[in-house]
Amino acid sequence: MPGKEETKAGACSAGMVEVRVREAGQARDAVADAILMVREAADRYSTGIMITGLGEGWYVVRAHPAVPHGLVRERK
Repeated sequence: MPGKEETKAGACSAGMVEVRVREAGQARDAVADAILMVREAADRYSTGIMITGLGEGWYVVRAHPAVPHGLVRERK
């Protein structure tokens, strides 16, 4: 999508995706896509998913052991 950038945060970290968007209206869909990408790793390691806001339009979505398996939590 134009204006939307998704990159893996670390070449060998399938359990983490960095999301950057230019327009606030794109954030929800971009983060939802990242959750789908990370879900496999979260299931494999029986963890939940943590979404961390790092700045405007900048998020990290990752499998996180502090989140119970099957849940998604957000930290700003």
